[in-house]
Parts: sequence; C-alpha cells; structure tokens
Amino acid sequence: MEILSASHRATNDVIFSLIKPELNTAVKILDFGAGQGYMSQRLGSEAEARGHDPANCIYPCEIVPEEFKYDKVVCKKIGTDSVIPFEDNFFDVVYAIEVLEHTFRPYDFMKEAYRVLKSNGTLIISVPNVSHILSRFSNLFYGYNSLFPPPSKHVKNAGRICGHIMPLSYPYFHYGCAVAGFKTIDFKTDRKKRSCLFWATLFWPIHKLCIKSYDKNLRNYDKDVWQENSHLINTMNSIDMLTSRSCIVVAKK
Repeated sequence: MEILSASHRATNDVIFSLIKPELNTAVKILDFGAGQGYMSQRLGSEAEARGHDPANCIYPCEIVPEEFKYDKVVCKKIGTDSVIPFEDNFFDVVYAIEVLEHTFRPYDFMKEAYRVLKSNGTLIISVPNVSHILSRFSNLFYGYNSLFPPPSKHVKNAGRICGHIMPLSYPYFHYGCAVAGFKTIDFKTDRKKRSCLFWATLFWPIHKLCIKSYDKNLRNYDKDVWQENSHLINTMNSIDMLTSRSCIVVAKK
C-alpha cells in the first residue's frame, strides 16, 4: 500500500536525498511526527532494496500512532511536549518534516534531538518558509505570514494549516540548534517559487540597499551581536531564502 504524504513532494525529495546515503545495516533513524508513514515507508523500501530490515533502522513516532500505516516498523506514541522517548546517543539521523510549526516547544525538541543523536549525528528539520518574499509581503499587508493564517485552538484542527502556531524563521532555528549544542547548522532549499523569484528579482536593488543599511545599523548598535549574526543576515536575504517554499535546516552534532 502506497502511503500519501502530507508535505510537499519537493521537500520530501530533498530530505530523502539527505538521508539516503546514511542507510546501512547499523544506522538508526528517527521519524519524529511521522504522520501516516510516507517517509518511513520510502526509507524502509530503500533499506529493503539494500538488503536491510526496515525495523532495525527506521523508528517512527507520532501523537496518534493509530493513524500510522506502514506496518514494517513500529510507531511509538509521543506527546505534545517534544520529548523523544529514546535513550541518549541512540540515533544517527533525526528528522521532522513539517512538524515543528505545529508544536508549542520547538526549542525543547532541538535539545531532545541533540540528546538522542550520536556524535556527528544529523538533525533535519523542514517547516514552511516564512521568509520568502511573498510571505514577507503577506505579513506586511495582512499581518500573517504565508501558510500561517489565524490559528485555531480546537484539537480537531491541530494538523491543518490553521494548526500552524509557531512561525519561526531560519535564524531562530539556528539559535535553537546552536544553544542545544550542534556544531554546524545550514539552510537548504527545496523548490524555488516562480512568483517569489519574479518579485525578488524586481525588488533586488532596493532590497540590497535596505539590507546594507540594516547591517550597518546593527553593527553600530552592538558589534558583538553583529559579528555573531552577520552570516545569518546574508542567508536571510539571499535569493534562496527569498524564493524557497520551505526552510530546511540541517544540523550536525
């Protein structure tokens, strides 16, 4: 049975390509917020093609494990507190695809991911990119970022777009991973939105002038803070950030 994905195909393809080289007999991979099991099934099929048992390498967990449909692995139950129910230094890869925008405690999740990862393990997070140029326009004119409409407090809506309650941008994920202890943290793109590419190109000269002014003001305000964050300012205002549909964060322990 083929399991459908709740996240975008381009996002899944990028994350699969990041994890695929890690698949071997000894690897352990956590699928946090696994949903119905699309990525677990995709990785499990790849593991089987290499002669590995998916149950020995894929470890999904979900708030409602009864909805998990991939029957070749066991899905553990988790709560809403971002606690990962595994021992320290257990996993080689931890990933959460389109999950943390639904959670109350994303920073706690990053600390938990660091705890359960082995040395040199990899954390992969994907969330809707609130920093592409059309999302910035949406926030300016409507007060809401793209894919972050007015939130619903009803439990039945938790998995919908109105259940997106944590509109964090890349610098805040970078902060959370850095505070948790991760050594290297990088931004990856999935699919460039054509509409964003048009507007980013149109406004590029004005945008560059504004960022140059912002960079100068921050440096004058606090040089230490500027030195700590200057590379993030560049990333936040790159063409990749201004056009990418998703924000994919890859951090190494």
